[in-house]
Amino acid sequence: MQNRIKQFIEEKGISRYKFWQETQLGRDTAYRLCNDPSYIPTGSVLDKICTTYKVQPGEFLVWLPDEDQCLDAIAASQTPDTEEMPKTSKRSGKHSADQAVGIVLPFERKSA
Repeated sequence: MQNRIKQFIEEKGISRYKFWQETQLGRDTAYRLCNDPSYIPTGSVLDKICTTYKVQPGEFLVWLPDEDQCLDAIAASQTPDTEEMPKTSKRSGKHSADQAVGIVLPFERKSA
């Protein structure tokens, strides 16, 4: 999930200060929503925003698939139709089947 409050208020021509004042959210919460797209508001915060601007949460929240799901989907679409090689554990340090057949993914995996 990702919040798009910053884009939402910019499209409406609302400043961050005005967003804070109109929604009557805590100052830190209002500004964090604007500055941190990974910050997902609680139900009561969602309710205040939706009530203030008469919108659905989908106007400012979006679901994005996990990076691993994207990588798996890309890798699956690029694997040849030949016999599938077994994948090894991520922790073993050995290469996966995708790396063994020379598939280059468009971005690197980042470990947590």
